[in-house]
Amino acid sequence: MFNKFYITATLPYANGNPHLGHALEFIQADVISRYKRSISSKDNVFFNLGVDEHGLKIYLKAKELGLEPIELVNKNTQIFKDFCSLLNISYDNFYRTSSDFHKENAKKFWNISFKNGDIYKKKYKGLYCVGCESFVFENDLVDGKCPLHNKKPILIEEENWFLKLSKYRKALSDFLSSGNNIKPDFKSNELYNFNSQISDISISRSVENLPWGVEVPNDSSQVMYVWFDALTNYLSALKFNNKSYEEWWNNENCETIQIFGPDNLRFQGGIFQGMLKSFNFDFTKKLLCHGTILDNNGNKMSKSIGNVVDPIEQINKYNLDAFRYYLIVGMSTFADSPYKESTLVDLYNSHLANNFGNLLNRVIHLANKNEVSYFLDENKIEKDFNNNFIKEPFEQFNKYIEEYELQKAFLKINEVNSLANEYITEKAPWKMENKDEIENILNNLSILLYKVSSILEILIPNSAKIAKDMLTKKEKGILFEKL
Repeated sequence: MFNKFYITATLPYANGNPHLGHALEFIQADVISRYKRSISSKDNVFFNLGVDEHGLKIYLKAKELGLEPIELVNKNTQIFKDFCSLLNISYDNFYRTSSDFHKENAKKFWNISFKNGDIYKKKYKGLYCVGCESFVFENDLVDGKCPLHNKKPILIEEENWFLKLSKYRKALSDFLSSGNNIKPDFKSNELYNFNSQISDISISRSVENLPWGVEVPNDSSQVMYVWFDALTNYLSALKFNNKSYEEWWNNENCETIQIFGPDNLRFQGGIFQGMLKSFNFDFTKKLLCHGTILDNNGNKMSKSIGNVVDPIEQINKYNLDAFRYYLIVGMSTFADSPYKESTLVDLYNSHLANNFGNLLNRVIHLANKNEVSYFLDENKIEKDFNNNFIKEPFEQFNKYIEEYELQKAFLKINEVNSLANEYITEKAPWKMENKDEIENILNNLSILLYKVSSILEILIPNSAKIAKDMLTKKEKGILFEKL
């Protein structure tokens, strides 16, 4: 159905270091992007990442550190870029909301909404959570505090600009009712209820209270509310890369995909969708809401509790393959999951070192020992083997990954490797004397392993490329040292 794919993750605040949730989201987006390139082409996939550099949270953090806001975001933005490099994230664009380009484009989108009669000014009084960078309702608080940040919100009373989201209430509800626009399914009701009751929202702040943001067009006394400003990046990133809106967003043949966490559900699936309508753009075609990473005991990670796991330390302690593999295969794609180092080690050792790596070396060793005359020859693969070990399971893999069920997809690949190990054990080519039979078995397995390597290339790209090279050259090697 789609021949183009635009994937974007959320833009984390540049007020601190990256955490496990960022790693999960970036790697999920990376795997999807690499998969889309493998079935289409590099030119037909656009993967956007970046940082959100405005807002009260950043302004207050900079003030606390005795820095200018731009000094803080310059430093932290580089940290996030280095983090993406460490994770081997294959983004096509890294977007900064402090750039002059972004500021000018955010103003252009503001003016479109204004011309459409969707922006007006009024006085407002409400509770504002600095951590969430949003207004909150009193009945959402627990003991008077934000349940996400465990801090009391501040009372804000000022005259702001508002976006007339209520104008698009029915369109937003119809959007969710029209099909499979969001995963997981259990998030649909929450978002539907929010959208069916959506109200106008404040989209600006007084410069007196927040001197760090994008200036509102024709009103130097106000800056844009950080969410309104930042969310326009999904569209502006296209123009920054000289891409056409008509080809990449308002195109029925291009799948637009937003990846985000549960705390951002209402912003991504509600407020931004209303903004899109106000800007004369189509709704996002696919909303993917990943789960929350919990600690070993099933509690939400929090700096105040002291149960946070540093992703960089984990990569240094183990390795990037183990870390990337665990976040996709060991964690539920859409539900909350605990982060357990013991499971990371077990999965790496059993799935990669044993199930895949050992089989790879066994097949190469036997091929060299028996001086096989054909290897990786698809014309000579046995029909039953192809149907049972490649065609059917790989079709199931494709079905899962097309539905963005990443964990299920790669568990299927591990299942294929398990079947292949059972196959070589049952056939026992090392006991055979008939060279034709030996060559058929090893050729079957070589093709299977090459196809598995091609799939693993979207998850653990460097090692998977080495595996393909080992097969092509028939050279053994230690690909995954046990942890």
